[in-house]
Amino acid sequence: MDYKLINLIKLNLIYKKKVLKYTIKKNNINIIKILITLNIIKYVKKNNKNVYIYINNFIKHNFIKNLYKPSKKIFLKNEIIKKLTIKKKWIFLVSTNKGILTNFEAIKKNLGGVMLLKINNG
Repeated sequence: MDYKLINLIKLNLIYKKKVLKYTIKKNNINIIKILITLNIIKYVKKNNKNVYIYINNFIKHNFIKNLYKPSKKIFLKNEIIKKLTIKKKWIFLVSTNKGILTNFEAIKKNLGGVMLLKINNG
């Protein structure tokens, strides 16, 4: 799992940069698609292996928190994902064996997995 993309997006939000140049990998395509649907990324332009990601600047940098560390992974069962979704107003991405999903999609498909990032709604 490539956690560097999430850190780069957060750094661009801190320094209020609009464009992020990144070399694309297959795992990151799903993360980018989900962040586009959550309105964190405006749009993406592709050039060969490089991708230019345009980020919404109205989002605060503490809105996104990267929870994935290769040395300390957070595994969640489906029951825990349900409890966190009901109690907290968070949207988080979970890496499952069916791909990278939001917590709502993981509940619908009855899957658990490794927590990647947390997005605060409130």
